[in-house]
Amino acid sequence: MAAESTRRFTKNLLKPGSAAEIRQTACNAVRHSAVTVSGPPWIQEKPKLIDPLDYEAVISELWEELKEDPLTELLLFPDNDFSVSTVPQERRTLNSTVPEGAELQAECLLVRQACKYYNSELNVVQFKYDDYAGDYRLLPR
Repeated sequence: MAAESTRRFTKNLLKPGSAAEIRQTACNAVRHSAVTVSGPPWIQEKPKLIDPLDYEAVISELWEELKEDPLTELLLFPDNDFSVSTVPQERRTLNSTVPEGAELQAECLLVRQACKYYNSELNVVQFKYDDYAGDYRLLPR
């Protein structure tokens, strides 16, 4: 009985030299299934870049149709969505790190812009509906 099971087992084994045949058939299958425009099959074509929609241009083009739509408010940004305020910079040192007049004395444009930035006030943008942005599980109730 043991001899029969061994024979069945060895009967299902691959024959010597069949691995090369299997590799060749797999290689042929891959070659024929790959869609190639030109060049070797392992080089893939880059996807075409698509310009994003200009949201304001689309809304202005479709404005006549959108006037009649009852859900127009869902497409438009609210007027009072954000507010902008100017806040003076908080200094943690007694004297400024950028001396007065350094902006005028600097020859390099990068240095002038840096001096201007460090001496200017901060513009703060506050969004009214900021609490509703992000993960839906963290929305206020």
